[in-house]
Amino acid sequence: MIKVLKISAEGLPLYDGKCEINFINTQRTTSGDTEGMFKLSSSNANRLYTNNIESFFGINASGKTTILRLISFVFSVLNNEQINNIKYCGILGEGNEQNEIVFNIVFVNCNTVNLLHTVIKYADERYTIIEEYIKSRKLLASDNKTNIFDFSSATTIMKRKDDEQYLVDDMSIIVGYKKAEKTTIVFTDMFEITNINRFKLLKEYPLSVLSYFDSKIEYINTSEINGKTVIYLKFRGEKEKILYDLAELNTYLSSGTIKGINVFGRAISLFENGGYLIIDDIENHFNHEIVSTLIRIFTDKRVNPHGATLIFSTHYSELLEHIERNDCIYIVENKDKITITPLNERMQRNDENKVQSFKSGLIGNTAPSYEAYIQLKKSIINKVETIVPSPVRP
Repeated sequence: MIKVLKISAEGLPLYDGKCEINFINTQRTTSGDTEGMFKLSSSNANRLYTNNIESFFGINASGKTTILRLISFVFSVLNNEQINNIKYCGILGEGNEQNEIVFNIVFVNCNTVNLLHTVIKYADERYTIIEEYIKSRKLLASDNKTNIFDFSSATTIMKRKDDEQYLVDDMSIIVGYKKAEKTTIVFTDMFEITNINRFKLLKEYPLSVLSYFDSKIEYINTSEINGKTVIYLKFRGEKEKILYDLAELNTYLSSGTIKGINVFGRAISLFENGGYLIIDDIENHFNHEIVSTLIRIFTDKRVNPHGATLIFSTHYSELLEHIERNDCIYIVENKDKITITPLNERMQRNDENKVQSFKSGLIGNTAPSYEAYIQLKKSIINKVETIVPSPVRP
């Protein structure tokens, strides 16, 4: 199973300079703070871990969704999808024929560390890969958070050639690597349910998940009849309901229950082997306790032994109090261009109060400005004063 360690992208029109996202521990680890992490090597000397949580925090329109789409795009490339068919390929800058977009993706597979270098160009109304190679070296006990990304002495094991006939020009050579290594990457993004709750079909609906969100549900089952999905919904003490359209579930289940079944059902399937779950605006339709429960189960090694990773965005700094480490929290800001900054670059200690720091503005533009609030207040007052008539004097 492929474990991504770092995504680096240059040339993206929406971003300020290079965009880098680390999935490994960039802060010091101790024996007491590795519970919510996955160890990359069985060697006791190696202290490299991937974080089971990657969170992106910022105000409205800061670029959080765009960051998550970038991650989903990279995972789609690693999943053998053609670039022009990936639903978020627009983040590359459609119509921008001047820039080349350069991706450097570092990942671990078995006992090797690998670098996928991919250069993408937009021309003739489509994207093509114009340069690509994979470098590889052994994962060493001496590797640390710095030299793990050093490929100066690594071997180039695969390179894109101009005369390759078997590979289309917008599909990565990672397809050949994965076939040779008999490996894969598993991920699910849930952008479709960010604002509109749609019930997603699962292989099974564990009773523990159903009961957590609605204790009255006895079961949800599905079957295929004449090529159409039929849903069987049963509440305790009531007759079974047979539904022929997923949208009908909105009549019987709350939006939080539908999203909860979708999200927790996908999470359970990922815990079996490890993988990635991407959720935009994680707090939508969920209360605080449900989000904290989701974070806790991803950071519990008994539940998540293979290091599945929850990747999410949020507006609410209060949710970050459930994340112990600062190196898996990113501050997202947008001042003409999107920038992301690891929280540990602004807060050195994990035990500092994250919520108070965010609210006080000590760590940058993470809340609407006071000036913007004053302008909003004035505009509302002015509008009200023009509508409300002056009192009539006797």
